[in-house]
Amino acid sequence: MYFHVAGVSVNPIVIILWMLFVGFVFSTIGAAGGILAGVGHITIFGLKKANTIKPMNQVLTLISPIVSTPVYLREKRLVVPAAVSLGLGGIVGALLGSWLSHTYLPAMTSYKPLFGVITLVIAVRMWIETTPASRAKKQSEQKASKAFEARVKELKQAGRLNELKDIGVRFEELGLTKNRFTFAGETFRYNALSPFLAGLVVAVISAALGVGGGFLLVPYLSSMLGFPMFIVAGTSTLSILVSSLISIGNYVRMGSRLDYPMIGFELIGILAGSYLGPTLSKYIKGLYLKGFLAVVLTYIGVGYVFGTVIQHATGIRII
Repeated sequence: MYFHVAGVSVNPIVIILWMLFVGFVFSTIGAAGGILAGVGHITIFGLKKANTIKPMNQVLTLISPIVSTPVYLREKRLVVPAAVSLGLGGIVGALLGSWLSHTYLPAMTSYKPLFGVITLVIAVRMWIETTPASRAKKQSEQKASKAFEARVKELKQAGRLNELKDIGVRFEELGLTKNRFTFAGETFRYNALSPFLAGLVVAVISAALGVGGGFLLVPYLSSMLGFPMFIVAGTSTLSILVSSLISIGNYVRMGSRLDYPMIGFELIGILAGSYLGPTLSKYIKGLYLKGFLAVVLTYIGVGYVFGTVIQHATGIRII
């Protein structure tokens, strides 16, 4: 089937199958969704227009935020003022990043190597997450998260919903410099200017390369602000939703065109993969999936960054 805007002929079954894989991976390990979508557009489907690939990548990264943000709000696992601050910075960053990329990275020869650098960054993160220390930390976080969810369920069944306010996020002080909130009986503090600046920087990078930005926001919220992982996902998701929408809109305003028929087939795969991920993940060890993904992303990243040099030196084409 020929897709006129994308300028390529691709079997729709190939599109659906690749995006099914993307949705499965993202819903299972919570990372690399935008990167794998980009790999599909660049290598699997063969799109040659960088300024079409970028917003189409980001359209696909919107699926998870749209579905999950209301859930996090309902469960009070979202620090709304911090997410708003991230989002406001994200608006500025998305406008700036999309403009810079549309203007100075319109060709695949300049866009592809930079996309490869981000792919390698994600690959390194995957390798780190396969280490014993990282796995032990992850198991501890999952155990605590399950305990929190069990407590919420217990209160709901007992008809004591009023006690949820003592577990979920509850703000006690709001300001430009001093913000304080409690979650699960613990107090957390942060400077509101910090998320704004972080949102701006992350949005510049994600908008310029056509990715979601969660791979940068999650470490920032958990390591730099010290938020517990129970509320990190929801807080980053809301800001990604805002910055991605602004970025996509600005790309379209500047003349980028989206291939809606291709996006339609992609959404079928993404939604199917996102459904199968939680269902099938119990049969597949996360460690094996992360290891496999680390190998694949390393190969792709090296190919995107150094492929031309290696081909000139050896005559071997990597990707």
